[in-house]
Amino acid sequence: MTSRKALAALLFFAVACGKRGDPHPPVPVIPRPTGDLVVTQRADQVILSWSYPSLTTAGRSLPEIRRISVFRYVEELPAPAAGRDPNAILPGDVDPTIPQPIALFGKIPTLPQAQFAKLSTRIDSIEKANLAAATAGTKLVYTDKPPFRSQDGRPVRITYSVVTEGATARGDYSNLAIIVPLPVSTPPVGLEATAGAAGVTLTWDVPQTAVGGAGAPVIEGYTIFRSAPGEELNEFSNPVNSVPVKAATYTDAPEYGEHEYRVAAVASTGPPLIQSALSEPVRVTFKDLMPPPAPASLDTLIETNAVRLVWSAVEAPDLAGYRLYRTEGMGQESHIKEIGTIPLGPIVTETTFVDARVNPGIAFRYEVAAVDKSGNESARVRSGWIVVPKSP
Repeated sequence: MTSRKALAALLFFAVACGKRGDPHPPVPVIPRPTGDLVVTQRADQVILSWSYPSLTTAGRSLPEIRRISVFRYVEELPAPAAGRDPNAILPGDVDPTIPQPIALFGKIPTLPQAQFAKLSTRIDSIEKANLAAATAGTKLVYTDKPPFRSQDGRPVRITYSVVTEGATARGDYSNLAIIVPLPVSTPPVGLEATAGAAGVTLTWDVPQTAVGGAGAPVIEGYTIFRSAPGEELNEFSNPVNSVPVKAATYTDAPEYGEHEYRVAAVASTGPPLIQSALSEPVRVTFKDLMPPPAPASLDTLIETNAVRLVWSAVEAPDLAGYRLYRTEGMGQESHIKEIGTIPLGPIVTETTFVDARVNPGIAFRYEVAAVDKSGNESARVRSGWIVVPKSP
């Protein structure tokens, strides 16, 4: 009897030792919310951009993205009090230096994220298969074409957010990106580019109409874009001017070569940036047009059947050499009449030259100019008239 009890106890102990505990549920892989969503307005479109999601809420690499959803909430400016012109601005209403729609919405609080989550609408999604096509560098880009006005013409404020979904879990809403669209101009036309010694001067016509026939456009200034010929520009291309220029002209000082220029009219530098579509491109070749300094002096020394020319050296980093000219004359002293001027051979690199092709008894006058590697020639320095005497 005792042995049976011992055997039973042994079996119970063996079974108990092999029992497993309750399994732990897998840790969900939750994408970290996007924190750098920004919006811009280009013509009649709103462009969203944000960093490609790469981390989980645990700080680990995000293994898979199922889709990214785009949410939007359009808020109309409250109707004005009865009997008041909606376009009338009373003293103290808004800052007159700010575009009116932006100034009016500046007095209305923006939505907190929790309220946005309740009021917003999912307008679209970027599915896994389409993520590559929506990627530009390290950014994802989405273009929306929302209503820019209420049905009765009042301004609107648009709030956006994006949500990343992984294979098993969905992340939280991103930061809220807010924009008050403005009536931006049609693309500037009549762009011309002229290369000069100081740089490339651009001129264009001031746009008179807004996109979509929305009346007079809001124009704060202009941004200028320079690129290689045929190069495509995108939303991340930087203009050559750090702040918009007010006038419809700009002088750029690029490197020497062929360049392509485009111009956009800016309604607000923001953020967010609000501007027109780019103008048609114009090409121009910019090369060195600045001549080097002229030699300070030119001396002539008469030798046997020859004239030796000596001139002062020119200091210029792109100096190619010197070009010499000779003018023949007839007559004597102050009554010498020029016959013609000819160059004396190719460019020379020394500061001395012997002209051995002179006719004794004929009056000669010489000139020297400095020439740079771009072919620009300085002003000429001239000698006085000299006559090589005939041999006795």
